[in-house]
Amino acid sequence: MVEQISYARVKSDALSAQTYSQRKQDKHEQEMSMLAKAFSKTSDIHTVLDAPCGVGRASIWLAQQGHEVTGIDLGQAALKLAGELAEEAGVKVDFASHDIFALPFEDKQFDATLCFRLLHHFESEELRARLIAEMCRVSERYVVMSRITPHSVTSWRRRLRFKLFGKPIKQYPVTAAQLDAQFKKHDFSSISQVGGSEFLHSLQLHVYMRN
Repeated sequence: MVEQISYARVKSDALSAQTYSQRKQDKHEQEMSMLAKAFSKTSDIHTVLDAPCGVGRASIWLAQQGHEVTGIDLGQAALKLAGELAEEAGVKVDFASHDIFALPFEDKQFDATLCFRLLHHFESEELRARLIAEMCRVSERYVVMSRITPHSVTSWRRRLRFKLFGKPIKQYPVTAAQLDAQFKKHDFSSISQVGGSEFLHSLQLHVYMRN
């Protein structure tokens, strides 16, 4: 039986999209710095898929680096705002509405694919595996993917709050070894990990290259 996908976090209305775009500036800059470090490990890339793109933060940054960027998301409001922000920034990004688990693109269509701040929304190993498979399928050379580490102080606190008070866990961590094993199935190997100490920093960004 194929597991059903929840789309509860899709930014379909204008208010949720606008709220998501108003990320704290220092947080935004930290994340863009992570992207810069991760993409510095790649070479000879031109076409990049940002999946999902949300309100276009990463898509715009990638376009500013000179890449030809396609950003996909299911949130119509998020896509609309992403287009407006890209126009304000003076860059061109091809934004479109597509399901990340069933992309309409050809195999190896993009030089690189970015999947940022999504994997940790899925508790199910099956859904994580399906996501990774689709990212690898459309990527010619690289996949850049973030994860939440189970070893950080924040992850430990979340597990403790769940155990003591029953507070639901909404961000599901995976280890680097678990992620590496999934990518290995698709003939990709890890070439870099960005994010600093896993004890202090929950968000980690991995660069995988096709063997």
